[in-house]
Amino acid sequence: MYVGMARISLAITHSHSLKEKRMVLRRIKDRVRDRVGVIVNEVGDHEIWQRAELGVAVASGDRAKALELLDDVIRCVNASGGEVVAVARDAITFDARPEPVTIVDTERVGSGDKAAGATDWVPDAWREESEAPETLETPEDPEKP
Repeated sequence: MYVGMARISLAITHSHSLKEKRMVLRRIKDRVRDRVGVIVNEVGDHEIWQRAELGVAVASGDRAKALELLDDVIRCVNASGGEVVAVARDAITFDARPEPVTIVDTERVGSGDKAAGATDWVPDAWREESEAPETLETPEDPEKP
């Protein structure tokens, strides 16, 4: 498997505020997602309103296809309102061996990678509070004898 990565530096010369920059970046990211099917994120120059750095990663079984996808993203970014001034891109081989995974708790939604619910980290005072029965206390009325 090959992982293609690119860092795209943009000049947004017609932007006069961070708000305008965000609007341009939103348009670029939406067009890339719609036309190429790849997600692009801002990875640098967050507070500079006439520059942006975008990052993108793709996976493919063919190195040439991964690089072709990155080129498609770069062309789409350039045509969507940002002037591409620099690009760093590469496709590397990812050949890590799969390792077995133990599913801890199948009932937990969205947190299957979390700890198995051990409570030994909870301070004793908190544990006592959580185990104590709830009582509803009413404030005393100072006018009553």
